Amino acid sequence: MRRPAWPAASIAALFVLTGLPFLALAGLHYDASSELACFYPCFIPTFKAKMFHHWEPVMIIQYVGALKAWLYQPILKFPDPAPLVLRLPFLLAGAGSVWLFFAILDRVSGRRTAIAGALLLATDASFLLATCYDFGPVVLLHLCLLAGMFLLLRFEDTRNSKRLAFAFFLFGLALWQKALFVWMLGGLAAASAVVFPKRILALVTWRRMALAAVCFCVGAYPLIYYNKVTKGATFHTGNVMEAPQPLAQKLLVLRKTVDGSVLFDWLTEDSQPETALAPRGAAANLSVDLTKATGGLRSNWMLYALLAACLLTPWLWFTPARRPAMFALVYLAVTWGLMALLPNTGATLHHIILMWPIPHFLIAVAGVQLAERFKRAGTRAMAVALVALVGCNALVIVHYYADLVTRGTTVLWTDAVYPLSRDLDALAGKRVVTVDWGYATTLCLLSKGKMPVEDISFKLLKPSAVDTAFIRSLIAKPDALFVDHTPGGAQFAGVRERLDRMASEAGYVKTVIGTVKDRNGRPRFEISRYTESRLAS
Repeated sequence: MRRPAWPAASIAALFVLTGLPFLALAGLHYDASSELACFYPCFIPTFKAKMFHHWEPVMIIQYVGALKAWLYQPILKFPDPAPLVLRLPFLLAGAGSVWLFFAILDRVSGRRTAIAGALLLATDASFLLATCYDFGPVVLLHLCLLAGMFLLLRFEDTRNSKRLAFAFFLFGLALWQKALFVWMLGGLAAASAVVFPKRILALVTWRRMALAAVCFCVGAYPLIYYNKVTKGATFHTGNVMEAPQPLAQKLLVLRKTVDGSVLFDWLTEDSQPETALAPRGAAANLSVDLTKATGGLRSNWMLYALLAACLLTPWLWFTPARRPAMFALVYLAVTWGLMALLPNTGATLHHIILMWPIPHFLIAVAGVQLAERFKRAGTRAMAVALVALVGCNALVIVHYYADLVTRGTTVLWTDAVYPLSRDLDALAGKRVVTVDWGYATTLCLLSKGKMPVEDISFKLLKPSAVDTAFIRSLIAKPDALFVDHTPGGAQFAGVRERLDRMASEAGYVKTVIGTVKDRNGRPRFEISRYTESRLAS
């Protein structure tokens, strides 16, 4: 008899209701807007291919595909690309991941494990905010992984090859979306091979292997084609990935992602408390009061729960939960190991979060096994532990909400980009030149491709003679408006000074014609133009 679906639906609905208030509280991150703006002329993706007599985007950068932009085409036809419109679909996709996670746990470890694991995932601050703002991108990767795992479990039950085919097609799509999905796929393959070799061999035939390979390649075909044309450009990403990071930094980000504190002072503005606004509305007032009453909790207890679950694995080896626990451990070891080994990966939230939701899987499996081992007392103790973990998760989420509604966001996530876009739109016939990194693609997206945007931020990092000549030609144009972060908000150090020096050497002086503030009244952007110096003339 089929079990009722209301627990999964309720937890997925909880996830959506928790995420909804966050959707409009932050500006668009550069990574998220660059994915969606790739169809517009003011943003040039890394690779386009000719389809139906038109050149269409295939790859945003060497290892991020244009799948999200293709899926968003109907949404981008809305007259106003507001944050709620742009972010709601992926919050719903995240709810789908929560539901699928519940279904997988229910299948492999029982209903109690499913409820515990799904609750922990749905209230995880790192997972919730990464899903709301999908700046990695990460949402489609989680959805494709979990959908593929669920389909493979159904294939094992039914031997229906359509489920096998669709699972591997989804894996291929996820690889096109972001080549770093190979970490998740590698973890899944290694954990399955180590823990379930007999079950896999019982399913393997040449026909099924061929079907899986073909469907995987169909899903990943845009990525495969791109690498064929560019001779493996995905494997040469040093110019678009972050600088190498020491192992200590990777461990720090891992800890902060697990305990939910990773987005404080990166998403939320912590450095200027004097600019905080008074809370407005019942939800804002309640969140601020609750945050103060609990001492401003900035981290949850998930790290301790995960460490406890890992320490319990020798005992779990002798329980019915041995295989699920070993699967989770191998998966986590392989995925994080791959991040740690590569010098310029594993030190950011959107890398670490690709290990999710397997930490929650391991915690839930260990907790339920303890409850079953110690019967009534164990059940009560684990129920209390689950309530404490979920409650602590919720308090961290409340703290994020309180900070966002009062202190606002950092310059990287600033909501000042919305009035900036409106101000620039009002200046018809002007060419917009973005000086610093982080907002060119957002202006392109918000204008639906109508704003003529020229991004010179990368050219200003190490300008060649050709770059310098091009930038000076822009300085000389009377219709050019230069948009920069205000002093103290630079993302690329030194670009403002290099531009001013180029202008001065060419006989031009800068005039600031406008400043754009965020909702907290903090100046975030300057709009300037250059005019010939009287001394030069």
